[in-house]
Amino acid sequence: MKRILSMPLAATLAIAGAGLAPRSAPSEYPAHAYVGRLAVAAAAISADQAKKIFGARIDQAGYVVFEVALYPEAGSDVTVSLGDFALRLGADGSTMRAAEPNVVAVATVPDPAFDQPKTPAKVHVSTESTIGYESGTYGRPGGVYTSQGVGVSNYPDPPPPPPNTAARDHARDQLEQTLADKQLPTGLITRPVAGYLYFPKPNGHARKDAGYQFSWLGEIGQARMTVPLPK
Repeated sequence: MKRILSMPLAATLAIAGAGLAPRSAPSEYPAHAYVGRLAVAAAAISADQAKKIFGARIDQAGYVVFEVALYPEAGSDVTVSLGDFALRLGADGSTMRAAEPNVVAVATVPDPAFDQPKTPAKVHVSTESTIGYESGTYGRPGGVYTSQGVGVSNYPDPPPPPPNTAARDHARDQLEQTLADKQLPTGLITRPVAGYLYFPKPNGHARKDAGYQFSWLGEIGQARMTVPLPK
Protein backbone atom coordinates (compact mmCIF):
# COMPACT_ATOMS: atom_id res chain seq x y z
CA MET A 1 0.00 0.00 0.00
CA LYS A 2 1.33 3.38 -0.96
CA ARG A 3 1.76 5.68 2.03
CA ILE A 4 1.91 9.43 2.23
CA LEU A 5 5.46 10.47 3.07
CA SER A 6 5.19 14.20 2.67
CA MET A 7 2.79 16.83 1.48
CA PRO A 8 4.47 20.25 1.29
CA LEU A 9 1.42 21.94 -0.23
CA ALA A 10 -1.00 20.65 2.38
CA ALA A 11 -1.19 24.00 4.14
CA THR A 12 -2.60 25.61 1.01
CA LEU A 13 -5.41 23.07 0.90
CA ALA A 14 -7.00 24.00 4.20
CA ILE A 15 -10.60 25.13 3.91
CA ALA A 16 -10.96 28.80 4.85
CA GLY A 17 -12.87 29.26 8.06
CA ALA A 18 -13.10 25.52 8.70
CA GLY A 19 -10.48 23.76 10.76
CA LEU A 20 -6.73 24.27 10.54
CA ALA A 21 -4.00 23.91 7.98
CA PRO A 22 -2.78 20.29 8.07
CA ARG A 23 0.86 19.74 8.88
CA SER A 24 3.10 18.71 6.01
CA ALA A 25 2.74 14.97 6.68
CA PRO A 26 1.05 12.55 9.11
CA SER A 27 4.42 11.86 10.69
CA GLU A 28 4.53 15.48 11.89
CA TYR A 29 1.98 14.54 14.57
CA PRO A 30 2.85 12.61 17.75
CA ALA A 31 0.67 9.71 16.57
CA HIS A 32 -0.71 8.52 13.26
CA ALA A 33 -2.18 5.39 11.70
CA TYR A 34 -3.31 4.20 8.29
CA VAL A 35 -6.55 2.59 7.22
CA GLY A 36 -7.01 1.85 3.54
CA ARG A 37 -6.04 4.94 1.59
CA LEU A 38 -6.49 7.28 4.55
CA ALA A 39 -3.98 8.44 7.14
CA VAL A 40 -5.29 9.65 10.52
CA ALA A 41 -3.02 11.72 12.78
CA ALA A 42 -3.57 13.26 16.21
CA ALA A 43 -1.96 15.31 18.98
CA ALA A 44 -3.29 16.02 22.48
CA ILE A 45 -3.51 19.72 23.39
CA SER A 46 -2.63 20.77 26.92
CA ALA A 47 -5.05 22.77 29.08
CA ASP A 48 -2.80 25.84 28.89
CA GLN A 49 -2.58 25.60 25.10
CA ALA A 50 -6.35 25.28 24.85
CA LYS A 51 -6.76 28.37 27.03
CA LYS A 52 -4.54 30.37 24.65
CA ILE A 53 -6.36 29.06 21.58
CA PHE A 54 -9.95 29.49 22.75
CA GLY A 55 -9.65 32.04 25.53
CA ALA A 56 -11.54 29.80 27.96
CA ARG A 57 -10.77 27.01 30.40
CA ILE A 58 -12.38 24.15 28.55
CA ASP A 59 -10.55 21.72 30.81
CA GLN A 60 -12.35 23.06 33.88
CA ALA A 61 -15.64 22.25 32.14
CA GLY A 62 -14.51 18.64 31.80
CA TYR A 63 -13.20 18.54 28.21
CA VAL A 64 -9.91 17.69 26.53
CA VAL A 65 -8.84 18.93 23.10
CA PHE A 66 -7.11 17.07 20.27
CA GLU A 67 -5.67 18.34 17.02
CA VAL A 68 -6.62 15.80 14.36
CA ALA A 69 -5.68 15.56 10.68
CA LEU A 70 -6.96 13.36 7.85
CA TYR A 71 -4.90 12.63 4.73
CA PRO A 72 -6.75 10.79 1.95
CA GLU A 73 -4.51 9.66 -0.88
CA ALA A 74 -4.79 11.55 -4.15
CA GLY A 75 -7.91 10.58 -6.06
CA SER A 76 -9.65 9.00 -3.05
CA ASP A 77 -12.28 10.26 -0.65
CA VAL A 78 -13.88 9.28 2.65
CA THR A 79 -16.97 10.36 4.55
CA VAL A 80 -16.24 11.42 8.12
CA SER A 81 -18.50 12.33 11.06
CA LEU A 82 -17.87 13.32 14.68
CA GLY A 83 -19.33 10.02 15.81
CA ASP A 84 -16.46 8.16 14.10
CA PHE A 85 -13.95 9.29 16.73
CA ALA A 86 -13.50 7.69 20.14
CA LEU A 87 -11.18 8.33 23.07
CA ARG A 88 -10.20 6.18 26.02
CA LEU A 89 -7.67 6.46 28.84
CA GLY A 90 -6.24 3.18 30.09
CA ALA A 91 -7.49 -0.34 29.57
CA ASP A 92 -10.30 0.08 32.10
CA GLY A 93 -11.35 3.59 31.07
CA SER A 94 -14.66 4.65 29.60
CA THR A 95 -14.93 5.40 25.88
CA MET A 96 -15.89 8.96 24.95
CA ARG A 97 -17.17 10.39 21.67
CA ALA A 98 -16.35 13.81 20.25
CA ALA A 99 -18.73 16.56 21.40
CA GLU A 100 -20.41 19.30 19.39
CA PRO A 101 -19.07 22.86 19.86
CA ASN A 102 -22.33 24.17 21.32
CA VAL A 103 -22.27 21.48 24.03
CA VAL A 104 -18.71 22.43 25.00
CA ALA A 105 -19.54 26.16 25.00
CA VAL A 106 -22.56 25.75 27.27
CA ALA A 107 -20.54 23.62 29.69
CA THR A 108 -17.69 26.14 29.72
CA VAL A 109 -19.80 29.30 30.04
CA PRO A 110 -23.00 28.10 31.71
CA ASP A 111 -26.17 30.16 31.54
CA PRO A 112 -26.83 31.58 35.04
CA ALA A 113 -30.53 31.72 34.24
CA PHE A 114 -30.67 27.94 34.52
CA ASP A 115 -29.26 28.19 38.04
CA GLN A 116 -32.19 30.26 39.27
CA PRO A 117 -34.96 28.44 41.17
CA LYS A 118 -38.02 27.87 39.03
CA THR A 119 -40.23 28.67 42.07
CA PRO A 120 -39.51 30.96 45.00
CA ALA A 121 -37.57 29.37 47.82
CA LYS A 122 -40.30 30.25 50.35
CA VAL A 123 -44.06 29.86 50.25
CA HIS A 124 -46.16 32.05 52.52
CA VAL A 125 -49.18 30.34 54.02
CA SER A 126 -51.87 32.45 55.71
CA THR A 127 -55.07 31.59 57.51
CA GLU A 128 -58.19 33.73 57.80
CA SER A 129 -61.06 33.39 60.25
CA THR A 130 -64.45 35.13 59.98
CA ILE A 131 -67.16 35.50 62.63
CA GLY A 132 -70.59 36.86 61.71
CA TYR A 133 -74.30 36.77 62.40
CA GLU A 134 -76.81 35.34 59.94
CA SER A 135 -80.49 36.07 60.19
CA GLY A 136 -82.86 33.23 59.62
CA THR A 137 -84.56 32.83 56.22
CA TYR A 138 -87.13 30.46 54.78
CA GLY A 139 -87.71 28.76 58.04
CA ARG A 140 -84.03 28.40 58.93
CA PRO A 141 -83.00 29.77 62.33
CA GLY A 142 -80.42 32.58 62.47
CA GLY A 143 -77.34 32.68 64.63
CA VAL A 144 -73.62 33.21 64.86
CA TYR A 145 -71.42 31.50 62.27
CA THR A 146 -67.69 31.11 61.78
CA SER A 147 -65.60 30.26 58.71
CA GLN A 148 -61.90 29.67 58.15
CA GLY A 149 -59.75 29.63 54.99
CA VAL A 150 -56.15 29.02 54.03
CA GLY A 151 -54.29 31.12 51.44
CA VAL A 152 -51.01 30.29 49.72
CA SER A 153 -48.89 32.95 48.01
CA ASN A 154 -45.36 33.28 46.73
CA TYR A 155 -43.12 34.99 49.23
CA PRO A 156 -40.77 36.65 48.67
CA ASP A 157 -40.98 37.63 45.01
CA PRO A 158 -38.72 35.70 42.56
CA PRO A 159 -35.16 37.07 42.43
CA PRO A 160 -34.23 39.37 39.55
CA PRO A 161 -32.20 38.04 36.61
CA PRO A 162 -28.49 37.64 37.43
CA PRO A 163 -26.23 40.52 36.42
CA ASN A 164 -24.11 40.44 33.26
CA THR A 165 -26.36 37.87 31.59
CA ALA A 166 -25.94 39.57 28.21
CA ALA A 167 -22.16 39.58 28.58
CA ARG A 168 -22.11 35.89 29.42
CA ASP A 169 -24.38 35.08 26.48
CA HIS A 170 -22.03 36.98 24.20
CA ALA A 171 -18.98 35.18 25.60
CA ARG A 172 -20.69 31.82 25.14
CA ASP A 173 -21.68 32.61 21.57
CA GLN A 174 -18.16 33.73 20.74
CA LEU A 175 -16.65 30.59 22.24
CA GLU A 176 -19.07 28.37 20.33
CA GLN A 177 -18.22 30.15 17.07
CA THR A 178 -14.47 29.77 17.69
CA LEU A 179 -14.85 26.09 18.58
CA ALA A 180 -16.91 25.51 15.42
CA ASP A 181 -14.53 27.44 13.17
CA LYS A 182 -11.52 25.45 14.37
CA GLN A 183 -13.22 22.07 14.52
CA LEU A 184 -12.06 19.27 12.23
CA PRO A 185 -14.09 19.48 8.98
CA THR A 186 -16.43 16.54 8.48
CA GLY A 187 -18.49 15.19 5.60
CA LEU A 188 -16.99 14.09 2.32
CA ILE A 189 -13.22 14.56 2.60
CA THR A 190 -11.30 14.61 -0.68
CA ARG A 191 -8.11 16.38 0.42
CA PRO A 192 -6.07 16.77 3.62
CA VAL A 193 -7.90 18.54 6.42
CA ALA A 194 -7.16 19.24 10.07
CA GLY A 195 -8.84 20.77 13.09
CA TYR A 196 -9.68 20.29 16.74
CA LEU A 197 -11.95 17.72 18.35
CA TYR A 198 -13.39 18.10 21.84
CA PHE A 199 -13.93 15.08 24.09
CA PRO A 200 -15.35 14.74 27.58
CA LYS A 201 -12.49 13.75 29.87
CA PRO A 202 -12.47 9.95 29.94
CA ASN A 203 -12.38 8.08 33.22
CA GLY A 204 -9.51 5.71 33.74
CA HIS A 205 -5.88 5.56 34.68
CA ALA A 206 -2.80 5.19 32.54
CA ARG A 207 0.93 5.53 32.96
CA LYS A 208 2.33 8.84 31.78
CA ASP A 209 4.15 7.02 28.99
CA ALA A 210 0.98 5.17 27.91
CA GLY A 211 -1.14 8.06 26.65
CA TYR A 212 -4.67 8.17 25.26
CA GLN A 213 -6.17 5.44 23.10
CA PHE A 214 -7.49 7.36 20.10
CA SER A 215 -9.61 5.68 17.43
CA TRP A 216 -11.31 6.46 14.15
CA LEU A 217 -13.98 3.92 13.24
CA GLY A 218 -15.20 4.84 9.78
CA GLU A 219 -16.79 3.42 6.71
CA ILE A 220 -13.53 1.99 5.37
CA GLY A 221 -12.20 0.46 8.57
CA GLN A 222 -10.58 1.36 11.86
CA ALA A 223 -7.48 3.39 12.69
CA ARG A 224 -6.20 3.06 16.27
CA MET A 225 -3.26 4.82 17.86
CA THR A 226 -1.79 5.83 21.19
CA VAL A 227 -1.54 9.60 21.55
CA PRO A 228 0.98 10.79 24.15
CA LEU A 229 -0.34 12.88 27.03
CA PRO A 230 0.29 16.60 26.54
CA LYS A 231 3.34 18.02 28.29
